[in-house]
Amino acid sequence: MTYRESLPDNCPPDTADEITLPRLVYRLVRNNPPTDDDFRSQRAEQRERVFRNISECQARGLSVRTDLESAVDLMGLRTMRGRMLCQVQLDHGSGRIMQTGEDPHHSTWWPLADYLILANCSLVTT
Repeated sequence: MTYRESLPDNCPPDTADEITLPRLVYRLVRNNPPTDDDFRSQRAEQRERVFRNISECQARGLSVRTDLESAVDLMGLRTMRGRMLCQVQLDHGSGRIMQTGEDPHHSTWWPLADYLILANCSLVTT
């Protein structure tokens, strides 16, 4: 599989699920309409940063929410003000996903290079 971003060895981990069935995930975006810049990993945005609480593999994935309410709550954080909520339809061929962190609604998604994220993304009005 070829992923959207260059990944370290053993990434995504074997415990990440290959997406084979349709599912929705949510991501906060800065642009209307969303652009590719809204779907950059933490590593792509901060190339020199040393991440202390996440692995390099996770830093190269996309942070998403698997629950609409959880995503809406995130919009209330001071650091997320002004962002909009994008709903992304994942389906077979969109990559791998794994619940990460302590929040059961937070996941890391490693999209495949050929998956057209923007064609499967729509803004959600809250």
